[in-house]
Amino acid sequence: MGRMIKSILGRTTARRLFLAVCLISLAIPSLIGTPALAATTPSLLWTAGGLDAGTTGAGQSARMATDASGNVAVVSGPSGGRDLVVTSYTATGAFRWRSTVIPTSGTFAGDWIAAAPNGDFVAIGHNEDSRGKSIGNTMVRYAPNGALLWRVDFSASFYPSVGRLLVDASGNAYVAWSAVGSGLFVQKYSPSGTLLWSKQDLTGGGYAIASSLALSPDGANVVVTGSVSGGATWITTLYDAATGTQRWTVAAPEGVAARDVVVDATRVYVTGQGVTGSGTPAIAYHLTVVAYDRVTGARLWRTDKRPVDATSAAGLRMAIAPDGSLVVAGQASRGFLDWYTAVFETTGAVRWEAVRDGGLNTDEIPAAVLVLADGTTVVTGRGGPNLPGGYIPGVTVGYSSNGTLLWEAFSNLATVWATALPSGDVCATGGYDALITCWQVSGGVVSTPSPTPGPTSTPTNTPPPPTPTATPGSSISTGFIAPSANSAQTISAGDNNGYQTSPTNAYSDDLLVAADINSGTNTNASCTNNGKDKHHFYNFNFNIPATATVQGVQVRLDASADATIGAPNICVEISWDGGATWTLAKSTTTLSTTEATYLLGNVSDTWGRVWNSSDFSNTNFRIRVTNVASNTRRDFFLDYLAVNVTYQP
Repeated sequence: MGRMIKSILGRTTARRLFLAVCLISLAIPSLIGTPALAATTPSLLWTAGGLDAGTTGAGQSARMATDASGNVAVVSGPSGGRDLVVTSYTATGAFRWRSTVIPTSGTFAGDWIAAAPNGDFVAIGHNEDSRGKSIGNTMVRYAPNGALLWRVDFSASFYPSVGRLLVDASGNAYVAWSAVGSGLFVQKYSPSGTLLWSKQDLTGGGYAIASSLALSPDGANVVVTGSVSGGATWITTLYDAATGTQRWTVAAPEGVAARDVVVDATRVYVTGQGVTGSGTPAIAYHLTVVAYDRVTGARLWRTDKRPVDATSAAGLRMAIAPDGSLVVAGQASRGFLDWYTAVFETTGAVRWEAVRDGGLNTDEIPAAVLVLADGTTVVTGRGGPNLPGGYIPGVTVGYSSNGTLLWEAFSNLATVWATALPSGDVCATGGYDALITCWQVSGGVVSTPSPTPGPTSTPTNTPPPPTPTATPGSSISTGFIAPSANSAQTISAGDNNGYQTSPTNAYSDDLLVAADINSGTNTNASCTNNGKDKHHFYNFNFNIPATATVQGVQVRLDASADATIGAPNICVEISWDGGATWTLAKSTTTLSTTEATYLLGNVSDTWGRVWNSSDFSNTNFRIRVTNVASNTRRDFFLDYLAVNVTYQP
């Protein structure tokens, strides 16, 4: 017992030091006028995709969109080594449909997707040659049931790239794209796929690059922004949305690159990386916003910002808040690149600014920003801290209207875009197999737990069981589902007490851990030895059809040990008859002293048997966890246990 208390106190002290460092880093934004409070963690609503990193998955996620009913769609690629994919789910995560298109040549990658008022989704991607060079663009439109309505392929000159895709209130699609030597294009397509008008900008001798596109609130104007490749010229042009008539254009030496544009009732705003001064050391790079009069194109104001401790900054994405303020997500160079968010009044005055440094020894770059109806600014992208194994997660954060950090949510893969559901909740996407993660931010937010073994409690942020999602080939994945019941094995099981401390903590991925202290009664390293502590987890509440053909079972363990002496590892067996019979055991590698995720089995691994749907009932299905080490002083910590079942209906 003395050793147990010492061990826990030691870990607690270390974690307190870690938390202290985190609090100091969170306090940095206060240097630039932003309140710094401990962030909270929103409850997980659902997740889909992210299971297949191979060619049979949906490929890398590009963007996502939400229709008026809350249905979500994500564009990704390549699937099958070449195809463009659009996958759609309901607002609650139920799979709706998946559609693919084959490139005329090369390999597809996704770019943008937008929702039409009638529930259609319009998506665009580009196809690449064997050297990774873009050779063409393809735009597709899908009906609400996933049926392909039309497809348009287009290209020009060299290396075409897509700046932005939008859909207006009448269902017309607008796309901004460019190609080396051919300049910048803005095109409008009808709901039936007919090209209504096309405009070309040859500023810079055909080396203009489209970076973004925006519609005015009344739908009367469409505005494109971009830059001259290799130059310092920002290009902003406003067109009549109905006819394509150019109303005004401005090409000005504002800085390195214009990155995004938004429009309100009277003004057009562009953000990017602005430059002041010339030569070394006078030249300086900023997160810059320039405002233009919407009617005349007259330049109204320019504001340059960067953190006081940064050598440079840049604006990347921009959104208009419900109160009319401008929210810019950008980056700041502070050794490495960190997130830099700034909010501006329509006069150009800065309301608040915030830096987020997740502690990575590499760049952290935001990818998207949006503002919820309640005024919460949401930013998503790659950021720290690292996942176990050094992987960089996706981070999605929420700031209040005065810049207070409200919450932070994490995805297993770096995120590239985010969208809001009609409920006010948030989804982010990014990474392989078009991973989507959604959180409840409109209510039910809970405090971030400390990573210490605590008293047994019912976790308040246990996510609901994931809704089954489809994978290619008509396969269905349940997603990783946690148990809701457990019991220590008390016969022929080492100390006969399993995870004696807080075993219910293994029900949720929240850094609260179940603990098995001084595990086992001998130094035998076999998974089946009677001197090893064993624990059963069950009641997973699977819903697998009676006619299903089970293709694979995957068990996830988020675990660690107090030391690596004795090669601590966890063995897992599965029972299909209430614990009377077990599969052969599978074992993790040696546990780390920091929490890591271990996956046993895969989507095509049946653990040596043919499964029936009834095997997964709460009465029959069991997971037995056995803690193994050749040292009886090892402590095992289990943060999360979950099971994913893949089947064909």
